Amino acid sequence: MATGPLIVQALKDLCIRAVSSNFEHSPTFGKLPDASCKRVVDGLALDLPLELVGTLIADEDYWQRRATARWRNCDTAVHGRSWKQLYFERNLQEALEQFDQGTGDLLALRRLMTYSRRFARNIRVRQLPSRLDPQVFFDAMVNAPASLCLAYGSKGVGLDYDRSLFGMQLGDCRCLARALAQTEALVHLDLSNNSLDDDKTLMLASGLANNISVVHLDLSHNKARGRPARPAAAAIADRGARALARVLDASCPLAVLDMSDNQLLSESGRALGRALRASRGLVSLDLRLNRLGDDGCKALLDALRSGSSSGGGGGCAPLERLGLAANGAGPAAGAALAAALRCSRTLSQVDASGNALGAAAGAPLAAAVRESAALVALDVRRCGIGGDHEEAITEELLARAERRARAGPGGGALGASGGL
Repeated sequence: MATGPLIVQALKDLCIRAVSSNFEHSPTFGKLPDASCKRVVDGLALDLPLELVGTLIADEDYWQRRATARWRNCDTAVHGRSWKQLYFERNLQEALEQFDQGTGDLLALRRLMTYSRRFARNIRVRQLPSRLDPQVFFDAMVNAPASLCLAYGSKGVGLDYDRSLFGMQLGDCRCLARALAQTEALVHLDLSNNSLDDDKTLMLASGLANNISVVHLDLSHNKARGRPARPAAAAIADRGARALARVLDASCPLAVLDMSDNQLLSESGRALGRALRASRGLVSLDLRLNRLGDDGCKALLDALRSGSSSGGGGGCAPLERLGLAANGAGPAAGAALAAALRCSRTLSQVDASGNALGAAAGAPLAAAVRESAALVALDVRRCGIGGDHEEAITEELLARAERRARAGPGGGALGASGGL
């Protein structure tokens, strides 16, 4: 019986396969050239111990294969555009979300966090049934994480739904406040959708008062759904806003504060207005979907105007972005907004949509847009200022964007229908 020629693999190929298959027992590349090292990595198994390959393998293709084999949806854009960072952060996220305080091995979890600190910069936890003390993160991950997103929820509970499983409790806030007072690496803290109220916010503010690193704080969407309107109990309201306003002094590192979709009333606007006069670092303040009202919005904008006009911007926070959409603002706030736009040298993006500013505010706003040198985006949709004034604002901002585009890169603007 005739047979085809026997094909013998090259010795080099056999050696590369042997190095790949025995990498767990002999984790070294020796003096192999880069091209051969790449072929060895391409042949590595995807279930090798993390502590072995984490240190030795930097090849992004390997980490991409390992990540896509484990998870369906992978987006490196939210993980530093690195597949290796994505893998370590998603792996740590799963370990934290699945950890059981009663039966889990806390030492093993600490060991994983300690090893992952070199590669994981962001911790995003969507559920934390163990209610683990956040101090564990900062103790195990020295100089990390830079970003922490905590959501106290519970996935897939079905008929075992228990309201107490959702949202931060006062004890959780107390533990986090202690950790915030000590950490020097955390830059971004996201506590949105955690059913925070005034008491819990007061506790968090006590930790933020001694923090020197957090520049981005997100406390949005803490309004409890399906409850009677009890601002003090259902969401962050005036007492919580006053506590945070006291934190925003000249030494506070906060640059971005998001408190949208809560129960902030007019007193919150006055308190935050006073904070704007004291702060020297706040550049973005988002208060959309609250209840500041005409008085609260006016007090905030008056503080911004008076601070901006009291010495070249040195008497007020260098605010660049302001969100006041859907706050029940009226004609008085519309006039105050026009005055603030004329005086501020830094305010570039304002969202005031969904407020009843009225037709009387149209002409002052259009004139303020022409006088403002910094403004690139103003959203005044559904404010009742009149179609002619909206069109004039849009044309002015578009013309300004064209002039900046001709002058050089970095230009751009949104008109009356633009926003934050």
